[in-house]
Amino acid sequence: MLQPLKIGRLEIYPNLLLAPMAGVADRLFRATVKGFGGCGLTYSELLSIEGIVRGQKRTVAMMTPDPVERPFAIQLYGARPEAMAAAAEVAVEAGADLVDINAGCPARKVTRSFGGSYLLKDPPLLERILRAVRRAVDVPVTVKIRSGYTEPALNFLEIGRMAEDCGVDAITLHPRTRAQMFTGRSNWDHIRQLKEALRIPVIGNGDVAAPEDTPAMFAATGCDAVMIGRGLMRNPWLIRQSFDLLDRGGYDPVPTGVLLDLLARTAAEVARRAVAKAAAGELKKICSWWIQGFPGAASHRQQVYHMQDPAQIVAHLQDLARNHEPHERHEQHPDS
Repeated sequence: MLQPLKIGRLEIYPNLLLAPMAGVADRLFRATVKGFGGCGLTYSELLSIEGIVRGQKRTVAMMTPDPVERPFAIQLYGARPEAMAAAAEVAVEAGADLVDINAGCPARKVTRSFGGSYLLKDPPLLERILRAVRRAVDVPVTVKIRSGYTEPALNFLEIGRMAEDCGVDAITLHPRTRAQMFTGRSNWDHIRQLKEALRIPVIGNGDVAAPEDTPAMFAATGCDAVMIGRGLMRNPWLIRQSFDLLDRGGYDPVPTGVLLDLLARTAAEVARRAVAKAAAGELKKICSWWIQGFPGAASHRQQVYHMQDPAQIVAHLQDLARNHEPHERHEQHPDS
């Protein structure tokens, strides 16, 4: 199941990818996950082409990879083919080894501007976008989609064949509809159907919450790679554990003390990089993901939520990491 993934002229190993999650997969988060090992490709957060072509500093800054991120993909969303092509050119100049077009994001702020999963309702527009980007850059071009906009309008096979005809080098499928958002179970059989229908690589995404889910997706779908997203918000070692499970048949559980130490170090770095108000919000978000699975976790989350000073939050987390009595988290070793 572990093998190199060939996307255009780009060879990626291993074939486990970190998903482009808006508001989550920033440069620090990606570098942290990449540093654990087992991750073959990272993606930027979802970036608006309008912010890129207008030169908005915040958007442009989000395009810069960490030095450990090679190869690195930049994901774009928008609805204007010419602007999408121009943004793709900027992305390559910024260091993208691959440009990914988002046609799957279900968020209202994206779909109301006719981007993301809205494009599934307008295949001719999506085709113009894909062809424009393909002409504009010489790096691999990929697209990420959902199964359809609604259950009665599933068109992932139609979109997949069209993308392949446009010269797209690979396609990622999150097998839910836009209407589902992130509710219910994703239908992995859609990934299998798409893989059987196309010649280009198909990347599976959706409901990989535990290391065991990764080989299960490979086995059930025959996909060429697995993209892991929201599961990393609760377990940043998920990609590494998935790699170890596939590579050697088992993985090590992460002791709570190790997780708390990572949280404290990450918090200190966030506080160093960001302005105070933004840092406090970012630290509370990270705490909501990672403080879990040990006695008193809920109480510590509440304490952090009521703190406004980033330095106070960092000090609290550092004390928590220092004073924690070691015991194992709740993940089960597959050999146990």
